[in-house]
Amino acid sequence: MEPLTDECEPCVGCGWCCLRDPCSEAHRRYGYTRRCPALAWDEAGNRYICRLMLDPDEGEEVRRSQHAGQGCYAPLNNWRKDVRNRDDD
Repeated sequence: MEPLTDECEPCVGCGWCCLRDPCSEAHRRYGYTRRCPALAWDEAGNRYICRLMLDPDEGEEVRRSQHAGQGCYAPLNNWRKDVRNRDDD
């Protein structure tokens, strides 16, 4: 099946994916957890960041496996319009 469009919504760092459905890299490293332990709220950037992707040794492979820079996995989720720290939710 062909994609409906070539354009994707950019990731805004809302945390929806990592809080709701951690990636295969997180499962491999941490087991099946409810939220990814590598997810961190960046107060200065007002967004979540993935510490796995920032790892100096393995970050490039993680970014490649998670298609970093290629857009949002869940562009219709409402969190995109309300990016905030949800660690205590």
